[in-house]
Amino acid sequence: MTFEEINEVEDINSYFETFDVKKVNDHYSINELVALPILTSYSFNRNSDIIIKTKRGTEIGKILFLKDSDIKDIRSLPEEKLICFFKDHDSPQISEEKYTFKNDYLLIKKRNFNSYNKNKKLSALWGSFFHIEELPSISFEKRNSLNEIRIITDLKIENPIYFENLLLSINEPNPFNRFLKLYHLIELQFDMHTAEKIVELHRQGKKEKEISNLLKEYQREDLNRLTSIIRQRCTNIENLVICLNKIKPFKEKAKKLFYDYGRESNPLNKQSDFNKILDNPDLFSESVINSIGGFSHSILIPKICSYWIYRIRSSISHNKFGEYIMDKNDEEFIVEFGEPLLKELVIQCFKK
Repeated sequence: MTFEEINEVEDINSYFETFDVKKVNDHYSINELVALPILTSYSFNRNSDIIIKTKRGTEIGKILFLKDSDIKDIRSLPEEKLICFFKDHDSPQISEEKYTFKNDYLLIKKRNFNSYNKNKKLSALWGSFFHIEELPSISFEKRNSLNEIRIITDLKIENPIYFENLLLSINEPNPFNRFLKLYHLIELQFDMHTAEKIVELHRQGKKEKEISNLLKEYQREDLNRLTSIIRQRCTNIENLVICLNKIKPFKEKAKKLFYDYGRESNPLNKQSDFNKILDNPDLFSESVINSIGGFSHSILIPKICSYWIYRIRSSISHNKFGEYIMDKNDEEFIVEFGEPLLKELVIQCFKK
């Protein structure tokens, strides 16, 4: 309720032993306490209140975990929760005794409100909670335009950690986080991929030099390791091409990400070649790649997949100068292009 609505509540004194409401800036206090709706971190243990103290250790308030809690008898609420209830309730007409809280609350002592108000903007950083009135206006609505899914039977995953990442990649509304969780599935295979190659060389015998080179490769940057595993395991070039062709609607974004913010490791290093491919209706088909000259289709396609996926991953993970910094405007690019390509690579990496 607002300050004005509080004063319209009929028989409000029947809820409180004493009722003293005062205007406090854009808020109000009830019995010297100001209730502020907040969004708290998922990491908090919600079984007990959290005391809020000043830098010098003076207690000025507390967090009450009330969101989704059901109240059977409003009039029997302890005073602190009752104060939060009056802030949480939408109108001065209280027609039912039962109620479910919509928010968690921070209760601040009225005498400390002005000093606290100077620091509340950064509460997400120092306190792991946002004030509802200052929540960033960000949401993710873009959905993939899939209309068909086919069962794949020749896959193998045994370690539970992969299923945990799969769950997070499915259950996460943020497409950038979903992408990273999918990427982790391949990243988790880097060490095993190197180990398997060493075991095979050891089985062949007299391969000390090759094993030494592999151990050197192990120390190299992740792009090389990603490229190695994709070249060996992602052999269905036709499916990779289908995914790469989805870049067509995002040509300008791709030029910025892969060229303006690109690296020397770009296997398709000439932007003119990239333009020729995307301007051709057959895109990344073998005939188009051959017409450019200087490339082997079966070698280039996995390299492009590796480079593009790594650049997307770096742009999501590394919010720093020198990287293309992804934001809400890149949501469709990730959902329609980045995720499907990465998902295909993951599937091929876990083929039996």
